[in-house]
Amino acid sequence: MNKFQVLLVALALLLIIGMYSLPKVVLNNDDTRETSFVDESVAGIVAAHSNAEIPEQLKSRIEFWKEKLFLNGEIQSNIASLDSLMVVLAQANKYDSAAHYAELYARSFNELSNWQKAGDAYFEAFTFALETQKIEVLGTNAENAYKKVLVKEPQNYDVRHNLAMIAISSASPMQGIMMLRKILEEKPNHQLSLMSMGRMSIQTGQYANGAQRFEAFVNYYPQHIEGNFFLGVCYYETNRLVKAKIQFQKMKELGADAQVLTAANEYLEKIKLKNQKK
Repeated sequence: MNKFQVLLVALALLLIIGMYSLPKVVLNNDDTRETSFVDESVAGIVAAHSNAEIPEQLKSRIEFWKEKLFLNGEIQSNIASLDSLMVVLAQANKYDSAAHYAELYARSFNELSNWQKAGDAYFEAFTFALETQKIEVLGTNAENAYKKVLVKEPQNYDVRHNLAMIAISSASPMQGIMMLRKILEEKPNHQLSLMSMGRMSIQTGQYANGAQRFEAFVNYYPQHIEGNFFLGVCYYETNRLVKAKIQFQKMKELGADAQVLTAANEYLEKIKLKNQKK
C-alpha cells in the first residue's frame, strides 16, 4: 500500500516533529564567533540563529524591523514591527528566533494576545525542531506562554489543542489524546481537534475511525480541502471505493492546488484499476 499520496499533501499537517536544529553560534574559517541576532540573557528563551546563517536577501529586512522594534536597546510597543520581524524570520526558517522576540514582547507588554502570540510562535518552532533537547525546551516555553492565557481564557480551545499536541509528542501521549477528546466533548466542531484526531487515525492505520472523524469534519466544514481529501483516503483504505471516488473528484471544484490534485488523481487511477479487476 503506497502512503506517498497521503504524505505528499499532509507533510505540513501531520504530527511529525521537526525539520532541523538551530545552533547558537557558527564558527568561520578563522575560528571567530559570529554574534547572535538576539539577546540571549533572558532565562528560558531558546537562543536564535547567528547572522551568518541568515540568507543574504533577508538580512537587511531583519535588521530594518529590529531597528523599528527596538530603540536604544529597549523594546517598543509596536506590534506591527514585531509581526513583520517574525514573518521575515519565518521566511528564513528561524522559527525559534521569531518565538524569542514574541516572548520578549509579551514580557514587556503583558497582554493575553501577546502571550498567545508567543505561545503560537514557540509551538510552530517546536513542530519544526529535530533535536530532542530543543524540542523539550520549545515545548516547555510554549506551555508556559499558553498557561498564562488559560488562566484568563480557560475555554480557549486553540490553545488547549496545541497543549494537547505537545503532550502527544511527550512520554505521555495518551494524556494529549484525552485532552483532545475533552475538547471535542465540549466543542464538537472544533476544527483543529477534529483534524488532529482524524490525522492520527490515518497515521496509525485506523482508517475506519478516521472516516468517522473526517465525516464529522466535513459535515461542519464542507468546503475544507484537506478534510475532504483525508475522508477520501479513509474511504479508499476501507474499500468504500464509490465514496472515495466522490471525495477525490471534489478536489478540483473545491479549488485544491496542483499537489493535492495530483495526489487525488493518483487515487482515482488506483480506484479505476481496482474496479477493472472486479
